[in-house]
Amino acid sequence: MLWGRRGIDGHRWAVRSPRVGTFMPATPASSGMSGRPLDVLEASLGEEVTVRLKGGEEYVGELTGYDQHMNLVIEDGRDTTIIRGDNVVSIRP
Repeated sequence: MLWGRRGIDGHRWAVRSPRVGTFMPATPASSGMSGRPLDVLEASLGEEVTVRLKGGEEYVGELTGYDQHMNLVIEDGRDTTIIRGDNVVSIRP
């Protein structure tokens, strides 16, 4: 990251180089879904998903809810699990 830009309030903020760390979403034709994460979650509502967390744990169940922070609600028939979005590493529909 490059530092040195200042916002209106005078605080410094980071600018990411376009060549480093650029996210390249899958094209809709190749994945069957748009590349935007919240669109993928919307398309996966009511479907079984596998969620992998930072600690290595995996949860498998029906995605019954989410929010703009990617907090997830997963149900496996017996239990309802709410997963905080910052712990999620991957979600596989």
